Amino acid sequence: MNRKGISKTVVAVVIVLIIVIASVTVYYLMLPKEAEEKVGLIIATGGLGDKSFNDISYAGVLRAKNELGIDFDYVEPEAIAQYEGFQRDFAKSGDYKIIICVGFDQADALTVVSQEYPNQNFAIVDMVVVQPNVASLLFRTNEASFLVGVAAGMMTETGKVGFVGGMDIDLINDFFVGYEAGVQWANPGATVLEPVYVGDWGDPTKGKELAQSLADLGADGIYVAAGKSGLGALDAINEEDIMGFGVDACQCYLYPNNILLSMTKRVDVAVYEMIQAAIEGTFKGEIYSKGLADEWVGVCRLPDEEDFWEDQFNFTHPPLDTNVENKILEARTKIISGEITVPTVY
Repeated sequence: MNRKGISKTVVAVVIVLIIVIASVTVYYLMLPKEAEEKVGLIIATGGLGDKSFNDISYAGVLRAKNELGIDFDYVEPEAIAQYEGFQRDFAKSGDYKIIICVGFDQADALTVVSQEYPNQNFAIVDMVVVQPNVASLLFRTNEASFLVGVAAGMMTETGKVGFVGGMDIDLINDFFVGYEAGVQWANPGATVLEPVYVGDWGDPTKGKELAQSLADLGADGIYVAAGKSGLGALDAINEEDIMGFGVDACQCYLYPNNILLSMTKRVDVAVYEMIQAAIEGTFKGEIYSKGLADEWVGVCRLPDEEDFWEDQFNFTHPPLDTNVENKILEARTKIISGEITVPTVY
């Protein structure tokens, strides 16, 4: 075969290869894509934007989207009466690998809906629903609140510290008893004023008034566990130029010179773990109760958390006194080992 014949043969082979490759590519592009696994999220009343409980729950689902490739839908109920309808709508669609219900007050509705849809996986935050398809996620907030109390007790100059809660319920009072015990452990001479309660998760005006009332009583440090209502309390703390302690997520970035430390309730971690289990087929409907040892709770100034929160909110904490930091670490070690038993309302 002459050179001209060889060249024509090569060209023909190349053209055939291009056609084959193009055909295969088009074939695979036209195949139906595997559907993304979906998650349903029902936020607690108070809604997103609380820079605390709801936002950190949402962050756990966003992490699952980024790392596990899931898709998700969410709703923000405005009243407790809406929970059951949203839960049922999500469940009857059959679209979701798991439905996350944020907040203790979703329990009554979920008790009903989870029995109607026994093959649907659910998780509820901060309450127990005893059904084989429900994971109940409980956080030993008293343990981490003890660490907040250690900081408050060591740093108070007036010898008085306070607490603003969202509602006068066991869930919130467990924060308080841990906090009070931490103050007394670190500084037996300090006084923890009677706790005050907003009575609502979404009333920052009332939260601000209550924090101001504690400052008027001489408190120079206030721990706030009140959802979106707590934003008003933190604002008052900044205006009064006293120490504040945030909750659920790191809230120090709001007022870095006054909010010196935040208790972290890692609902994001718990939610992510439940989504991952549902996707991998290892989900179990049972009670999960975890604390400092499991890193489901902590404080944002711990060495293994501080960088994470500063990256998350693009800020830098001011330095924390070395003696305070060491005392917090000592308390954490002793709680995990069992040397310190933190009181609880449960």
